Amino acid sequence: MAADRAAIGARTPPVTGANAPAIEAQDEEDASDIYVGVISTDPEARPPVFKSTVHELVCVLMLAFAPAMNSAGQGSLQLALPTISKYFEIEGAALSWTITSYSLVTGSTILLMARLADILGRKRVLLISYGWYAVFALIQGFMKNDIAFDSMRGLQAFAGAAGPPAAVGILGVIYPAGRRKNMAMAAFAAGAPLGFIMGIVISGICTEFLGWKAILFFLATVYGIFAIAGIFVFPSDEVSFAIANRIVKAIGGQGLVPVKRDWTTNLMLLKNLDYVGAVLSTIGLMLFIFALAESGGASSGWGTPYIIAILIVGILIVGLFVAWECYVKNPLMPMFIWKYPGFALCMLLVFCGWMNFQGVLIYFTSMSMQNIRKYSPILTMAAMLPQATTGIVVNIVAAFVMHIIPGRILMTIAMCAFMTSALLWALQPLHITYWAMTFPALMTLVVGADLAYNVGNQFSLSIVPPNLKSTAAGIFNVTTQLAASIGIAASTAIVTSQIGIDIEGQPPEVLHRGYRCAYWFAVGVAGVGIVGSLFLKVGTQGAKGQSDNGEGKPASVDVGAKQKETIGDDEQIHTSFADDRDRIVNPDVAVANDIVESKEKIYIA
Repeated sequence: MAADRAAIGARTPPVTGANAPAIEAQDEEDASDIYVGVISTDPEARPPVFKSTVHELVCVLMLAFAPAMNSAGQGSLQLALPTISKYFEIEGAALSWTITSYSLVTGSTILLMARLADILGRKRVLLISYGWYAVFALIQGFMKNDIAFDSMRGLQAFAGAAGPPAAVGILGVIYPAGRRKNMAMAAFAAGAPLGFIMGIVISGICTEFLGWKAILFFLATVYGIFAIAGIFVFPSDEVSFAIANRIVKAIGGQGLVPVKRDWTTNLMLLKNLDYVGAVLSTIGLMLFIFALAESGGASSGWGTPYIIAILIVGILIVGLFVAWECYVKNPLMPMFIWKYPGFALCMLLVFCGWMNFQGVLIYFTSMSMQNIRKYSPILTMAAMLPQATTGIVVNIVAAFVMHIIPGRILMTIAMCAFMTSALLWALQPLHITYWAMTFPALMTLVVGADLAYNVGNQFSLSIVPPNLKSTAAGIFNVTTQLAASIGIAASTAIVTSQIGIDIEGQPPEVLHRGYRCAYWFAVGVAGVGIVGSLFLKVGTQGAKGQSDNGEGKPASVDVGAKQKETIGDDEQIHTSFADDRDRIVNPDVAVANDIVESKEKIYIA
């Protein structure tokens, strides 16, 4: 290590205002020395963790398959629901558990899994999640009854809870604010909608020609390969954590996380995990989602006594979890995150968007096409396939405009797109050509989903320090999962109240009337989103001269507006800057990003 230090010291540039703190930091010993060589500070340069541009492209593509885990699995089974219904001889609420069982576990464990990714290492957690997903997809293919099948879906969902926060945490750390990061994050965001489209394409082909269980074997093969390939493609935890640590230390801040990622260190970190919060959040969210999902098939619906009891207990436990997080020293979900201007409202808008996207419109689109229009699985796949092209275009556009157009405007466009799609479905006559209203409804829905995902995901990552990237991603993902679960439960209950539980043999006119009620519910939710988006304060992302925390570098600091928060054992100071939006950021991270964005290079021994 001494030899390496001398060699790099010989290349050290003259001390300037931008790199002086970094040079001073070289005098202390650090375990990260053995991992980090030269960090390029140009935000448009390829991150040093990638050996080549091809390596970078492959890595981002494979990381995008993390959010695709959830959407591909749900999309593929959405299209196969009528076939699954006949195979297991189930209908109504029992059939909805095919989808809800996955969302139940994912939504209730994301916060815990995201925190474990921050503690144990994001690469390790991501590889385990890919492998776990593949194994349980394979097991599902051999289940003979719906209860066993749904149970395996629930176990598989642990991978869906762990993968996306770990993957987005990797990108959030290794990319400084800039257009290159916008493109990487847009490609990652495309994983969710494109994963869904991939799922329905696979589902249409497999259901039509090979049998619906071939879907599961295909997914098992894909993620099994990724679990192995990721060992060589994904950047090591040591390198990504070392970059974040050394940049923050270079400007005089405290190290964020231990760089040495052996099992002894991991066990020490696990001792400080908020186990009480993990239990409370998991049980509370699970009871809450279960009550929502079960209400559609209960004897008296929402009025069933055990549904009311479970729902109340779940809400009380979630409330107890929030109170505990305000008190505990090492919170599972640091509550100060919700104090950042615009964060709570942004998550509310994402919630409204995903209630429309996966909770109502996508769920009943496949049901409507097959039960009312009598499309075959392969024809349904063809009808929904144009969404893939639209999704690609929207994400490309987002990558090139997020540094120009403020996020609040993009989010308003997204909410309007959700409203347009819901209205097109709600006003659609029973007998009308696909191209007249169904096609534009599908296209506008993807516009809303992709824009909302890009804005919400980027914003949630930009406001937190590097050691909480996965935690912020976990909050974002639990929001989408809860929205999907609540949306499916509410819309299913609405439809059931109109046409009953038994839909087999119902004439298209009756089904159309019931589905239309769900679409009007989506219109109402989209209306809430549009109104909320008018008050959102989210600026551009990755503009030139902008730090990683949001809308731009502040010119002056209001010293009197300082307040202290605690993240684990490290005291972080959040300073309110005197600009029009009274932004709250972490000064250590802001200065670190200023250094990263300079045109110098930081040489780290």
